[in-house]
Amino acid sequence: MARDEAGAIRALAAPIAQRVGLDLVDVEVKGGGKQRLVRVIVDRTGGVDLQSCQRVSEELSRELDDADADPFASSYQLEVTSPGTGRALRDRAAFDRIRGREVLVQRARQDQPPVHLTGVVRAADDEAVELEVEGTSVRVPYDEVVKATQTLPW
Repeated sequence: MARDEAGAIRALAAPIAQRVGLDLVDVEVKGGGKQRLVRVIVDRTGGVDLQSCQRVSEELSRELDDADADPFASSYQLEVTSPGTGRALRDRAAFDRIRGREVLVQRARQDQPPVHLTGVVRAADDEAVELEVEGTSVRVPYDEVVKATQTLPW
């Protein structure tokens, strides 16, 4: 049920996010009944400001209030947020949005133990992300990324 609801929310939220200049990263539907939480996660290169999240929230709320569009039979809490630094980075779009920021990548190659790389995202393409690690460019194919997250700036 939550998957169908998330898909319905995604279909409504994607064009709204695009109009605001954001990328729709994910939609999560958690809980049930009066405790239902709808979390819409948006991002863009350079980060997301509060006003952009508020605008998406207001426009999406209006869309959801439309009786024909509302996928819920009960009340819910809507939250529009940015991914945060702990969110897993999986693909070109995720790495593109944080270009210039530091990441921690756990990399596993065939027949070798996993290694941890800390570096700055310099570029991303369809096959790999390019990091600057201690002054050296390191290309990491996505299929070798076990886990990647943005590091905290302090």
